[in-house]
Amino acid sequence: MSRNQIRRTNQVGGGKLVGFLILGSLFAALTIALLLLNVGNHHSADELKELEVSRARLDVQVKSARLQAERLRSPKNLSEKSAQMSLGLVSVSQLEIVEAPARRNLQATHLAKEETR
Repeated sequence: MSRNQIRRTNQVGGGKLVGFLILGSLFAALTIALLLLNVGNHHSADELKELEVSRARLDVQVKSARLQAERLRSPKNLSEKSAQMSLGLVSVSQLEIVEAPARRNLQATHLAKEETR
């Protein structure tokens, strides 16, 4: 084989090799990009599920707190609690709370008795 034939063979094969390398690198880059996007998608889906679960828990807590607040605000419950705690409330309704006359402070009365001695 002469030198010219060898040069032509190398030049033709070299062009095909470069094209094949470019095509292979492009395919590899697209494969890696697709893989990274898929992994990111899975992470986002997992995070979304966790957020949905935590929101469901919060919704249950809010519902429970609303029910408890409604029960605590009921006139019957307020009347019972005022009787238990001896707050001096005469009547409790949704519209008004009427207070009984103020009681004398027991400590002030005790101090006054000691001063007179």
